[in-house]
Amino acid sequence: MSQTNTSIRLRVAALAVQDGRALLVKHRRFLSGIDLPDESWILPGGGVKVGETLEEAVRREVKEETGLSCDVGDMLFVKELIYPYCDEAVRHERPLLHVLSLCFAVKITGGTLQTGKDPELPEADQLILETAWLPIDALKDYPIYPSSLAAFIQEYAAEGFKPCQARYFRSKD
Repeated sequence: MSQTNTSIRLRVAALAVQDGRALLVKHRRFLSGIDLPDESWILPGGGVKVGETLEEAVRREVKEETGLSCDVGDMLFVKELIYPYCDEAVRHERPLLHVLSLCFAVKITGGTLQTGKDPELPEADQLILETAWLPIDALKDYPIYPSSLAAFIQEYAAEGFKPCQARYFRSKD
């Protein structure tokens, strides 16, 4: 499929685990026309700004979405998302939304847990509904996105947080 005026968006995500719990953000559905639940739990994260390092982006996104400060560790996996572009006004120019998300291990170093906001979105369009430390052994009871994330977090925790081999999650995973 050939398309013009394309770009690939780069985003980061953070996996923080402590005391048998993982830090997750409950999000409203962010794309229409695809098979996603209306609400799902995802890792804190978001887009990388031009001139911002990946580490800076991870720290900023964790702070914005959770109110917490963190140290950034190793990259854990890459998640690729390719979906039909949801903005009808520009779909003829950019039929696909293509995103690469790089997930990093983080250690929480301070702050107070809160439900953050996306500063680029007006109040009525906010996607973040809740922020919480969810029990790792109960992640299967929550709508987690991507669906493979719960098993990854459980495996990661079970291995005693030894360095993980980077993994690639395809767009349809």
